[in-house]
Amino acid sequence: MVIGARPTGARTRVREARRGILAANPAEGGDSLDWPAVAGRPVARGRRPRGGGILCLALLASACGSSPAALATSRATSTSSAAAPGAAASPDALDLTMALGQTVGVAFSGREVTPALRHLIVDLKVGTVVLLPGNFAGAGGLRHLTAELGALGREAGLPAPLLVCLNQEGGRASAVSDGVPAMPSELVLGAGGPGAVRSAMAATARGLRSLGVGLDLAPVSDIRTNPADGVIGDRAFGSTAAVVAPLVAAAVEGLHDGGVGSTVKHFPGLGGQAGDPHVALTTDPMSLTQWQDTHAVAIGAGIGAGTDAVMTTEVVVPGLEPTGTPAVFSRPVVSLLRDRLHFGGVIITDSLSMGGIQARMTVPAAAVAALEAGNDLMLLSNGDPTYEAQAVEAMRAAVTDGRVSLDAVRASAARVIALRQRYPVAGG
Repeated sequence: MVIGARPTGARTRVREARRGILAANPAEGGDSLDWPAVAGRPVARGRRPRGGGILCLALLASACGSSPAALATSRATSTSSAAAPGAAASPDALDLTMALGQTVGVAFSGREVTPALRHLIVDLKVGTVVLLPGNFAGAGGLRHLTAELGALGREAGLPAPLLVCLNQEGGRASAVSDGVPAMPSELVLGAGGPGAVRSAMAATARGLRSLGVGLDLAPVSDIRTNPADGVIGDRAFGSTAAVVAPLVAAAVEGLHDGGVGSTVKHFPGLGGQAGDPHVALTTDPMSLTQWQDTHAVAIGAGIGAGTDAVMTTEVVVPGLEPTGTPAVFSRPVVSLLRDRLHFGGVIITDSLSMGGIQARMTVPAAAVAALEAGNDLMLLSNGDPTYEAQAVEAMRAAVTDGRVSLDAVRASAARVIALRQRYPVAGG
C-alpha cells in the first residue's frame, strides 16, 4: 500500500464518522461551544454517546474497518471492566494518600530502585512507574526491574498491581530493543495497512507483557500536516484522517490481542504545530471545525476500538481554548474527551517535565493544574523521585484546600485501578 493512499470509499466513511460523532448533539457542529463540566464519578470506558450513539458506533466502526457488532462487544466488555474495579478498589474506600497515589506516574534515573523511589511507592502509594531506556539493560534487566517494582507495589498494599508503562511506538520511539520484535516507524508500518499494523502491535504487546510491562504509551493518533512540526514526523501514520483513523484502531486492537493496554496520543492532536513542545510551548491554529474533521476522527477511532487511555499534551489550540491555556491544563479541552468523544477510560498526561511546561511552571504546579483540568493520571516523569514527591504533596494540598474534591480524585483513581486490573503482569 502506497503511503498516503486509502481504500476506496475511506473519505466517505471518515466524513460519516465525523457526522456520527456530532450526532450526539447536532447543535455542536458550529464554532462555539457551551463547555460542560466533567462528572466527578467514574464513567465506563465504553459509554454510549447520547442521542445517536448507536449510529456513531456503527459509522466509526465502518471508518476503521471493523464490524459494528465486534466493536459493540469490545465496548461492552470495557464497560464492565471499567465500571467495576472490584471491592478492594472501591473508590469510596480509598483514603486521600491511597487515592492520590493512583493518579500519579513517576520516573527515575539509573538502573537501581532508590530509597526515594521506594518512598514514592511504599509510603505515598504511587501506583504507576514510567520506564526510560536508561533504566534497564536488555530483556533480563527489564524483567528483573519490573518484578522488583511489582514487589514494592504489593508491599505498599496498592489496590491493584503496580503499573509499568513505557513508549514502544516503533522506529525511533522505542524504549525496548531486546525481547520485543523490532518494529519500524508508524509511517512505514502503516503503509502495509490495518492488518500489518494489528499483527505487529500484537507481537510487540506479547513481548512487553512477558517483560512485565502492562501499558504501552502508544499508538500515535496525530495527523502530520505541518512540515515545520518538530516532534511527530514519521511517528504519525499519515497526514489525513482517512489514512490515520483505521490504522489507530488496528494498533489498539493489536495491543489488546497481545495482552497490553493502549494509550492513544496526543490529544487534542499534534502534527499541525510548528516546533517541539519538549523544548517550548507550541501553537496549532486549527479551528474547532478543522479539529472535528481531523484529529477528532482519528482519536475517536482509537476510542471506538476500546483504547484504555488517551494522553493529553501541552499544545496551545486557540480554536478550542481561546485563553491560550495549554490543552493538558485546560478543563474545557480535556472535557472534550468526556463530553464530545464520550471516552470513559483513563485520561493520562504527557510528561509534565517537558521543557515547554517547565519554562512557565514547576512540576508540582503542573501536577496540580493537570489534576484540576480533569486528567486522571499525572505523569510527572521528572527522573528525580524527591522532586516528584513534592509534586504529590502539592496535589494533596490542592485537595485539602478544596481546589480539587476528594470525590474527583477517587473517581480518577477508580479508572486507573480498573485499567491496571485489566492488565496484570507477572511482575506486578
